[in-house]
Amino acid sequence: MTETPVAIDPALATSQDEELARLRTENAALWEQGLAVGAENADLKAQLAAARAEQLPLREQLASVGKECADLRRLYEPLAHQVGLLESANLAARVRLERAQWQLRALRTAHFGPPVPVPEPPTRIPSELRDAFTLGGRVPVVERRRDRTYPPNWPLIYTDEEIDAYMSSIRAGGTGVYGLVDVWVQNAFTRYPIAGLDVVTMGSISPWYESMILVHGGRPHLIDYNPINSRSARLTTWTVAEWERERPRFDYALSISSFEHDGLGAYGDPIDPDGDLKAMRKMKEIVNPGGILLLAVPIGRDMISFNSARIYGRLRLPLLIEGWDWIDGEGYEDRLLDTNGDNQPVLILRNR
Repeated sequence: MTETPVAIDPALATSQDEELARLRTENAALWEQGLAVGAENADLKAQLAAARAEQLPLREQLASVGKECADLRRLYEPLAHQVGLLESANLAARVRLERAQWQLRALRTAHFGPPVPVPEPPTRIPSELRDAFTLGGRVPVVERRRDRTYPPNWPLIYTDEEIDAYMSSIRAGGTGVYGLVDVWVQNAFTRYPIAGLDVVTMGSISPWYESMILVHGGRPHLIDYNPINSRSARLTTWTVAEWERERPRFDYALSISSFEHDGLGAYGDPIDPDGDLKAMRKMKEIVNPGGILLLAVPIGRDMISFNSARIYGRLRLPLLIEGWDWIDGEGYEDRLLDTNGDNQPVLILRNR
């Protein structure tokens, strides 16, 4: 049997050809996109390889830093151990000091009786005295309260054993709490000798400077507001009230970090805007005419740190040394007048 050919609709054939062409076009576009994606992938691979290459030295540096950290840790651990030991030693020292203070309190109470109450030092300058304290508002004031009082029936006690220990330290080149000031004082003793002279110190919390006077051949004396019990025949002491009754005079005097406190009340002294100036005027009655005074006070821009101390600058320093000849000095420079007062040079003054 002969099959009858199927007639193809020309319109359908044209539609199929167009669809096939469209699919081929889309396939070509997809192929091109695939090629582009492949190229982008190749670029990304190249960038990744470059990034890895850049990371390699960073990794090496990181490894080096890690090694340095390990080295530092090995160095730090013994240091940290030493710090811990020092902190423990410091704590132990504080505990021993506190214990010694309680022991001292018990001994003082047993020997001198219960402490006589002392009024608390002032915290602020009385308003009616502020103008006098500040020289008419020209001297600034900061509040830094200190309490340096102690019961008047519990005197400081100075012994030969303590004096001998200080003399040994001084001969070996040691310095006390004021450090470089001690070097300057001894330099002054070299240029203005004290051997064979009666030398008085004004204000004292230990016989350090009295021991220094002995090392340089002088005869030490001291005057203080509070009683000091000298158990040494080498040292004579007076309270201010006792001196007023006897009024001895001396060839040479030391005032080391003392007069800047006078009149501020931290040591139980009366509040007085001119307490320091009055103390210096009193020194003219204590030191013989032509005698020497070594004076160390904080030098810098004028200021009052109430109730602790004054700093002497261009305003108050001339008032303090009025009536004295400033003949020499140790550690003094004019530039100190523009500093914060951390320095206490030794001014060498002669009584007119």
